[in-house]
Amino acid sequence: MRWKIRCFVAALGVLAVSGCARQELAAPHESAITAIRYQVGPCHGTCPVYRVDLQQNGATRFIGERYTAVEGERMTTGDPERFALVKQRLSAWQPTMGTTLKTAETPRCGPRATDFSHYTVTWIRRDGETAVLEHDSGCRSDDARQLTAVLQSLPETLQIANWVQP
Repeated sequence: MRWKIRCFVAALGVLAVSGCARQELAAPHESAITAIRYQVGPCHGTCPVYRVDLQQNGATRFIGERYTAVEGERMTTGDPERFALVKQRLSAWQPTMGTTLKTAETPRCGPRATDFSHYTVTWIRRDGETAVLEHDSGCRSDDARQLTAVLQSLPETLQIANWVQP
């Protein structure tokens, strides 16, 4: 009799675990990244200062603040492939959802030069949860330089470079 009870309890455990596994597989789809925002902050000179909000459907909102060719808000409809491309290019540096990572405070920064632009990238899920990366482009490690290059290429990728460069 004890053997049957143990088997029954074990079977219930397997069913419970398999139910959780199915739920975990469904969760990433339900909480997929639906927007990416990146902001380029000031340096100690005339570096462009602007913000870009990119939606999953490819809609792009640019807000030029200082030292940009265009000041104020501009919109493009874009396409979902651009969103997917930006998301893929930034994926290696995306922190865990619900956290903020500051590259200048990590070993990934390496030696640091001052007076360079700062970037803030925010990944936003459907449920509103975010992951934030604050990157100092003065970080000089190979990894940090690669990230800076990706961030600097985003205006061209999104076809808004003529709004950024004065």
